Amino acid sequence: MWGEVSRYLQPAYGAVARNSTSQDIRICVTVKLNRSVPQMANVVRFADVNGERATLTAFLSTYLSPDANDARYEWLYRKNPEGMARAWVACEAETGLIVGVAAAFPRRIYCRGTEVRGYVLGDFCIHPDYRSLGPALALQRSSLEDLSREGAGFVFDFPSTSMLAIYKRLRIEPQESTIRFAKPLRADREIQKRIPNKAAGRTLAVAANAALRLRDAGLGRSSAWTITEEAAPCGEEFTLATRRWAPRMGICACRSADYLNWRFLQHPQRHYQFLTAREDGRLCGYLIYHWAGEDATVVDLLAEEDQVCKALLVETIAIMRRCGVNTLSAPFLRSHAGREILEDCGFQPRESTPVIVLTLPWAANHVVDQGDDHWYLMHGDRES
Repeated sequence: MWGEVSRYLQPAYGAVARNSTSQDIRICVTVKLNRSVPQMANVVRFADVNGERATLTAFLSTYLSPDANDARYEWLYRKNPEGMARAWVACEAETGLIVGVAAAFPRRIYCRGTEVRGYVLGDFCIHPDYRSLGPALALQRSSLEDLSREGAGFVFDFPSTSMLAIYKRLRIEPQESTIRFAKPLRADREIQKRIPNKAAGRTLAVAANAALRLRDAGLGRSSAWTITEEAAPCGEEFTLATRRWAPRMGICACRSADYLNWRFLQHPQRHYQFLTAREDGRLCGYLIYHWAGEDATVVDLLAEEDQVCKALLVETIAIMRRCGVNTLSAPFLRSHAGREILEDCGFQPRESTPVIVLTLPWAANHVVDQGDDHWYLMHGDRES
């Protein structure tokens, strides 16, 4: 049988029109999603990001995540200052029905002093009835080959376990991994898990929290820079400063003012907070974090020197402790020397996840050699 997903599109997308009598006409777009037991998909084609918006959004919100809604699609696929997203669909051979989606989101990449076109890969999903390796391999192979033909220099991805199996079949191994560095700020949550007696737990938590604060007293909050929360959108000073700072980080995505505003301040579903470090008004570095409940994550960090990065981290630790956060995390690439700053601030390595970094052009019959280049990727470099 076939299922239907019907959704009303927002006025901004042309779904509400007016006739000659000035009455609103609401257009309902119905998208069919395959719920039968299908044959193997064997056709992959480009998707029209504008023309197939309703179809793609319906598929992604059903099979990827409910968060993959219209607002996210507009922001991620159409509003990126580096350009429109690219998308591919795997289709059932006989009917043309979409059974899989893959996407690539453009980035400007700084590499050895030059700008190179790159992409972060994401939004890969396959209809449950087609989840053999065949359609997934065809979809991923086509996207990499097309990006190679178009002259992109790099792609990177933060794959799931199932996605990693697809890369391995394509003879692409993860060259990197991200380690989540974690710093406990309060002990309340862990003690509640281990001490059933609430009164005893509260007493123990007070003592443990005091010990954690005492441990961090030696970090010291620097007076060399003025560190404040930045509420206004990023201006041209961010573009100029990050262009100067980027070479010391290795291969990294361009962090222009337009990109930072889009990626963090205009995100339709998450709220991010900026800290800046300045010396006599001059921008010396910034840190961006996301705070949700008892946990917070450093998602981006860039500065002219390591001591500025450390000062920003120490200030973030103090702010998050005052806000009642239990754990502050900072995912960081295993190979990058900057992880030493986290360790100096008392962050400890926890779990790691694989990262794919691929130099293009790519060919399915060649094993990839990444050479000696080091990447600088943080949590905020993910596609969404």
